[in-house]
Amino acid sequence: MNPDLNQQPRRGIWPWPVDTPLDRARRIAGLYRARLNLAAPDNCAEADQLMRDYGETWMLDKPDIIDPDTALTTAQAAELVNVPVARIRKWAGLNHPEKPGEPLLPRFKMRGRDRTYLAEHVLAAAAAMRRYRHAHGGS
Repeated sequence: MNPDLNQQPRRGIWPWPVDTPLDRARRIAGLYRARLNLAAPDNCAEADQLMRDYGETWMLDKPDIIDPDTALTTAQAAELVNVPVARIRKWAGLNHPEKPGEPLLPRFKMRGRDRTYLAEHVLAAAAAMRRYRHAHGGS
């Protein structure tokens, strides 16, 4: 037993209370990546390329602004809100938790064989599910 552990400062309150543990981890990873990019851009670019090679791109820089009327495929929608593709499909089949009788994520159109969703609706669905999880004690 280490008595020094009892003397640690109290942990601060997370500024985004509706974040899931995965959201927190991604925010933390993003912070570290941004700092690495400032301190050692070449090392950051090398790590970015390695992650791209592994098929992971969620942590890479993306534009902060997206046109709400942009039609996104299921995969693009999932990437936008950092969730698995299966979750987007699930949301498309759920009723809205705050608006009974309305779909959580309305389907927009088809692009070839891919279903599309409006970016605005994807972001709204993600926010609604965060609020729902927070209100119901989920993570």
